[in-house]
Amino acid sequence: MVRRRRPVAFTRSGDLVEVRLGDEERDLVSNLAGQFHSLLTEGPGPDQRRLYPTAYPDDPVRNADYADLVHDDLLRSRLEAADVVTATVGNDTLEPDELEQWMVVLNSLRLILGTRLDISEADEFDPEAPDGAERSLLLWLGMLLEEAVEASLGFLP
Repeated sequence: MVRRRRPVAFTRSGDLVEVRLGDEERDLVSNLAGQFHSLLTEGPGPDQRRLYPTAYPDDPVRNADYADLVHDDLLRSRLEAADVVTATVGNDTLEPDELEQWMVVLNSLRLILGTRLDISEADEFDPEAPDGAERSLLLWLGMLLEEAVEASLGFLP
């Protein structure tokens, strides 16, 4: 039996990136970007732990100083990325900077979902597990991120 690979989600087309997601996939990405935006505006929480990792684990004072220095900029940039994804999810093509914002959101969603599921690199995928649907979503987000990165490589100097 020959296994067919699904169409690539992102592919470079000249100076743009073509988006090849179906309507249901676009709706899901839009919904997730909206949830991400809402989660960020609710304030810090345990699901965001991997978004803002500890810079100085052995020095709480330096770590707090670092967090004070970068947190607002990171939050602002992630909120802007969620807004770009929401605004462009229906587009057939993306500018390279828009694709970069998609990558920020896709990666952030993976980090949040991985935190909620308490997943590590050593975990095996079990589709029969009680959290199989969430783990499938995590894999799908990872696939989208990988394809976005591959499409973006052509724009590097």
